[in-house]
Amino acid sequence: MNSGEIGVRFADSDLGPDATRAYFGTLNQVEAAEVLASIADDARVREVLLWLPREQSGAILASIEPGRAAGVIAGLPSDERADLLAAIDEDPRAAIQALLPAAARRDAARLLAYPPDTAGGLMETEFVAYPAGASVRDAIRDLRSNQKKYSVIGVQYVYLLDEENRLFGVAPLRDLMLAAEDSLLSSLVTRTPATVRDTTSLHDVAATFDEHPFLALPVVDESGVMLGVISRADATEGEQEEAEDDYRLSQGIVGGEELRSMPVGIRLRRRSAWLGVNLLLCLGGAAIVAIHRDTLAKAIVVAAVLPVISATSGNAAMQAAAVTIRELTLGVIDPAAWRRVLAHELMLAALMALPLGCAVGLLSNLWGAPWTVGAAVGIAMALNAIIAIGIGATCPLLLRRLSVDPALASGPIATTLADVTGFALTLTLVAMAT
Repeated sequence: MNSGEIGVRFADSDLGPDATRAYFGTLNQVEAAEVLASIADDARVREVLLWLPREQSGAILASIEPGRAAGVIAGLPSDERADLLAAIDEDPRAAIQALLPAAARRDAARLLAYPPDTAGGLMETEFVAYPAGASVRDAIRDLRSNQKKYSVIGVQYVYLLDEENRLFGVAPLRDLMLAAEDSLLSSLVTRTPATVRDTTSLHDVAATFDEHPFLALPVVDESGVMLGVISRADATEGEQEEAEDDYRLSQGIVGGEELRSMPVGIRLRRRSAWLGVNLLLCLGGAAIVAIHRDTLAKAIVVAAVLPVISATSGNAAMQAAAVTIRELTLGVIDPAAWRRVLAHELMLAALMALPLGCAVGLLSNLWGAPWTVGAAVGIAMALNAIIAIGIGATCPLLLRRLSVDPALASGPIATTLADVTGFALTLTLVAMAT
């Protein structure tokens, strides 16, 4: 069965979002593009694209004929249109944008100019607005006359604008429907509307939603001109995507989402970038071991203890780093407050280090090491636990001050430094003891 027949069969099927994602997950990029291109109904194509991960749907759109892709994208809401275009590589995106209707092309260019983690990058430019001096009757007539258009937007509020298109007020749709028809829309406004600037960060947008029970917030520029609307659902989804990005970065997937349906070259580039950096960091620990090879020959039991010290110290560093990253995310600590953070962590580290050192020292003795070697190993374990926790606690603060994402670099840096110091302390103290 060729791709055209498969596409027709798929279009006629009644697969939901989960089954559709699973189906396209079995196809490579070329096959997925052929299947999608063979679906005649643009509405069905849009539905599929919105169900698929952005990286996958963007790659598929880039692989089909630009005119068809432009026709599909033009029928999407402004925020979804911009998200899909952002997921397409620069050259095919330019070709598709050039074929969009003029209004959609200008709208997409404006939204793509914003960083994706700002209110401007997340907003939807479709909203219902009326002059502040309009009557309730006029607004209701307009809503009923354009029912089909407004049902796509999902109207929850109507926005009142002055002569300069600056936001004057916001009225819930419920209040509009319950008001006397001969009253003015301005009479429905009882307080200054809550707004967010187009440059507001996603974190601050989410904080504004936490302060107010609104389903959507108007987005304005520096002059108060209304530009669009950001919904609570979009802000929540943006936070989830940001958390997923941070998780991928912490696990060494650099450059965005990775799916196994992607070309091998892209997957190789995204994985190997951080593996190369990690390899260079780990060579420091290997160099320490190589320098002390004579010490290892004298006390071979140390070779068995080194992985224990490395793993334990690395885990201690990661625990401390995780707490600092969480506090940075919540905004309860300042990146400059490293002294306070270090003081709190070192007090806890000292309490943890003593039993860890005793346990590793006793383990070395049980494995046949002299008591002097066991004591040296135990002291090294205790000292390195304190150092590792201090590194883990302060590393995210330093990275934040350097404008580097702590979620990306804290884990590898903290654990590698803990390994290097652990190897150096252990082998140096054992060399002195032997």
